[in-house]
Amino acid sequence: MTPTLRQSNLLHYGLLFAALFFAFFWNIWGFPLFDLDEGAFSEATREMLANSNFAATYLDGEPRYDKPILSYWFQALSVSLFDLSEFSLRLPSAIAASCWLLVCYRFALQQWNRTTALYAVLIMANTLWIGIIGKGAIADAWLNLFLTLTVLDIWRYWQQPDERSRFLLLRVYLWMALGLLTKGPVAVLIPLLVSGIFFVFQGQWRRWLTAIFYLPGWVLLLLILTPWLWLVYQDQGVGFFKGFLLDHNVNRFSDTREGHGGKLWYYLIALPLVLLPFSSALFTLLRSLREYCKDSLTLYLMIWLGVVFVLVSVSGTQLPHYVVYGISGLLLLFARYRELLFRSWGLVFPVVFFILMLALPWILESAAGSSRKIYEQEMLGRVWDVVGTPYLIASIVALILVLGIAITPKLEKPVKYVTIGFIQTLFVFNFFIQVMAGLQQLPVQEAAYIAKAREGQYVVAFGLHMPTFSVYRDAITPNEKNPKPGDVIFTDADNLLKLQQRHPDAVLTELFNKGGIRLVEWQDAKPAGTD
Repeated sequence: MTPTLRQSNLLHYGLLFAALFFAFFWNIWGFPLFDLDEGAFSEATREMLANSNFAATYLDGEPRYDKPILSYWFQALSVSLFDLSEFSLRLPSAIAASCWLLVCYRFALQQWNRTTALYAVLIMANTLWIGIIGKGAIADAWLNLFLTLTVLDIWRYWQQPDERSRFLLLRVYLWMALGLLTKGPVAVLIPLLVSGIFFVFQGQWRRWLTAIFYLPGWVLLLLILTPWLWLVYQDQGVGFFKGFLLDHNVNRFSDTREGHGGKLWYYLIALPLVLLPFSSALFTLLRSLREYCKDSLTLYLMIWLGVVFVLVSVSGTQLPHYVVYGISGLLLLFARYRELLFRSWGLVFPVVFFILMLALPWILESAAGSSRKIYEQEMLGRVWDVVGTPYLIASIVALILVLGIAITPKLEKPVKYVTIGFIQTLFVFNFFIQVMAGLQQLPVQEAAYIAKAREGQYVVAFGLHMPTFSVYRDAITPNEKNPKPGDVIFTDADNLLKLQQRHPDAVLTELFNKGGIRLVEWQDAKPAGTD
């Protein structure tokens, strides 16, 4: 960075604030909630408030065992303060993501220097998938905050082999307890493996065992967890523990769920995408990894990435955001070694990204033509209805800016990367997100508003699980395998065809038809197979 950036407090904190604001808060109100995750969290929170049941979560009237309770409590508090909206549902994640980055800022400030701490935030805030997590009405920003607090405090514990380490151990157990309340065993498993491997490498396995069996820490953890565990048991019995621990942890790890992943090579492709526009720094770091890892902190942070990468790669269920659990330390290293890791050739990654963004309408149009599902054909076939001139102009301008920044000799390479990252953040969450929301979610939202206006009618979902429909309808929408005459049915084009084939005499009046989404009213029918 230039001397001006190093010396000016106003610029330093201005950049810090701008990075957090545009990454996590700007425009969180400006696009519909996305299915499945945002919709499920949001509808479970809506039902929590509607039923005044803060012990357990339900989704469309059925017990939801996917996650523990903490992130729902934060969402419920936000909705209580600001009413039900995209803003209130996403605000807790934006706050959690900001705290997550500020934790990394403080750590970099302690371990290195002020400029590196600022770069850590500028890099993390403009990393593609961190921005997505920080703007999503889901639990992952909170989990990453508590994981980062845990792993970084374990490092501080290793640094301080004296009486102060007992307080650090208590903090570690506090963060793990909060992580358990947020997303479950992963909040303990990752720090346990990372610290165990590192302490063994350092020849301090006895000190690690002392920390593992630290009785005051376990007492604190149980004091935090037990009240809620008792409450959820009173509400859902052993069903929650079976559903959460076995189905959503053990089985999710061992089996492929919802068609997500199951390939050992998945994260070799996903990780560079997650790290955009800073992807190339990973390959530069890996080329000289042995040399970098002579530094104990670098070794520790790379073990963190390695543990998460291996765990998620062997998992039966794989999603891009899973690997984010391990990249906080990696991005701290990007900030520390920025002059060495950010090379000119690496700017090809963001350039290619923006070329793809410019070509996106034609890519989606081609995908619509090759899909066999009517829903996908109709959804993607609306691409030119939602793209419009502003998107095309923005993608062209962004590509030109990125190319200009890449070739100018006047900027240092770390500044180039961070500037391009900021352009990426503005583009993705102002233009790209509007296209994807317009295609996938806007028809669901519009159908929900029509269904909401039909008071007194029984509305069901058939063959379709999109909880945002219930959020925007402000009512539970049961998933009905056998709809009946008189029902208003929320479904998609493919499932509507199945329903019509099953009940050829049914009179299904169309209430809404857009982007593959259907809302129909079953007005009259004869039982299938009768004269």
